[in-house]
Amino acid sequence: MFNKLYIKIKEILKNEPILSYIIIILIMINFIRLPYYINGTGGIVPLDKKIIIENEYKNKGSFNIAYVSEYKANLYTLLYAWLNPNYDIIPKSEYLNTTDTDNTMNYRDNLELTSSLDNALYVSYIKAGEFISIESNDIYVTYILDGAITDIEVGDKILKVNDIPVLTKDDVSNIINTLNKDDDVTFDVYNKKDIKRHGKVLETDNYKYVGLYLTEDTKYKVDRNIKFKFDHNESGPSGGLMVALEIYNSINDVDITKGYTIAGTGTIDKMGNVGSVAGIKYKLRGASKAGAKVFLVPLDNLEEALYEKELNNYNINVVAVSTFNDALKYLDSL
Repeated sequence: MFNKLYIKIKEILKNEPILSYIIIILIMINFIRLPYYINGTGGIVPLDKKIIIENEYKNKGSFNIAYVSEYKANLYTLLYAWLNPNYDIIPKSEYLNTTDTDNTMNYRDNLELTSSLDNALYVSYIKAGEFISIESNDIYVTYILDGAITDIEVGDKILKVNDIPVLTKDDVSNIINTLNKDDDVTFDVYNKKDIKRHGKVLETDNYKYVGLYLTEDTKYKVDRNIKFKFDHNESGPSGGLMVALEIYNSINDVDITKGYTIAGTGTIDKMGNVGSVAGIKYKLRGASKAGAKVFLVPLDNLEEALYEKELNNYNINVVAVSTFNDALKYLDSL
């Protein structure tokens, strides 16, 4: 059948050159990227498929990351989003800061996912009272502020500052704070090879900085084999809370899902604090559509989430949390 269809199309294109040109142009338009991103209704990702833990306890319910559907715009998707009220068109300039490119943004999002998984692993193991220790901690440059005077690049791994070895982001900050405004700073970094980079100390409201956003990549040793199976397009730190809950539930013999489909969003740091995220309305819409009964949301995003729930009459319980312990306390009450 496909051979006959191919032959038919080939005959049409051969006999209708103008139509051939039109088809080629329409196909080419599809590959022209416009300076916009499109956000729309997302869905939920069951974490038991993304996190494989040796000798894990199984649960009757599920923890799920709520996500936003995001696309780079071409003419066709832009027109569709313009006609569809469930999609928002966002200028690329609002996505990328002046020092950013698509590559640096993608690099940062992927490293922030890795850092988020690190934090979730640490928080869940500490709360469960299980063995965990640090194997390594690397510091990467993931963003350079507009106005920074430096030749440092996104992706550089910082090893030393002014010849002083650094192990954490705080080490970098502490050294810079001992310097004076306009002092030169030397960075020993690794980026495919050892490199000397330089920067100048800036100061705002008595706060000294070089203008670098740093992300830590911490590797931990635990007593189980754990594999994270996230795809390349699944990036960013906003799933940290839900990952921590999934790991905690998998290494404990008490099922805290209570059989419910639980979705949510929120970053998590090493102290278990839950941070705000973007795209709440798309995530809540996707979670409700997927049949989740509970939607865990950072406290800072509660007002937006409740507004969307009431506006669309979603049948889902929106619960605000500020910490990992808040989430556990609520789940214990189910």
